Amino acid sequence: MLAVSTSVLAAVLAGCAGGATNNQPPTVEEQIGLDSREGLMELQSRVEGRIGECMKKQGFEYVPVDPFARQEALTGKARVTDADFNKQFGYGVTTMFGRGGQQSDPNDRIRKSLPAADRAAYERALWGDSPGATFQEAADTGDFSDLDGCTKEATDATFGGAGVLTALVGKLDELDQRIVEDQRMVRATEKWSACMGAKGYHYQESDEIDEDLLKRFKAIVGPGARPMMVSLPGGTNYDRAALADLQREEVAVVNADIECEKQEITPVEQVVRPQYEKEFRQQNQALLARVRPVGQ
Repeated sequence: MLAVSTSVLAAVLAGCAGGATNNQPPTVEEQIGLDSREGLMELQSRVEGRIGECMKKQGFEYVPVDPFARQEALTGKARVTDADFNKQFGYGVTTMFGRGGQQSDPNDRIRKSLPAADRAAYERALWGDSPGATFQEAADTGDFSDLDGCTKEATDATFGGAGVLTALVGKLDELDQRIVEDQRMVRATEKWSACMGAKGYHYQESDEIDEDLLKRFKAIVGPGARPMMVSLPGGTNYDRAALADLQREEVAVVNADIECEKQEITPVEQVVRPQYEKEFRQQNQALLARVRPVGQ
């Protein structure tokens, strides 16, 4: 999976280009901390702390979500490798819906305890005009444009401001597009598509998998549904059997995707990507310097 900002990250982030080796520098995503689940959770911890500060200023109680506790509530393990996550949950597009509860979102109890008017004010402070939009979901999809309220303010602060985040996402999009259009990658993607077709899945490129799963998920659960939601507002009904079938299909297709990527995409990308990233770093030194790497 090539595009950090246009596809589900790691297994949400699994499927991104492989990690650094003795012969290769870290990828841009590794430098920023977007190359693994733990890197993503470190960024989420920073954002959550700032959300708490923002909410407190507005007079609301907010418990910063511990991403490791949330993951344990969702998956049964506080720490899980990308490979293990993929094997059980695919990329998490449909399989995380309805999982967890108070342990995965300690603020759910706080919101539900408030009178209707206060709850509406709380949710508007937290999410603005994008109810339920979280940093984790934005990072999973690479689309930060939907964030609002304290969630957006905290995300902007973590990445050095809205301009930095927007510029970074845009530049990474351009980088990934250039890599995808390299003729070596074009041929590799064609071979990947043939590999997937032999397994019974017909996609021209891997990004189509996420788009297809999300479209079908919303068709079943509802257009307002989000992959990470514990439940739908007001107990809205949906076809649970159909969702279960789609979830099983996600796990199967994602593991086929990973196998075909490992076979056809990864060996080529390990040659192609460093060539483009070297130029990317040279051209974007100032921008990358404004993004605080994980661990600092």
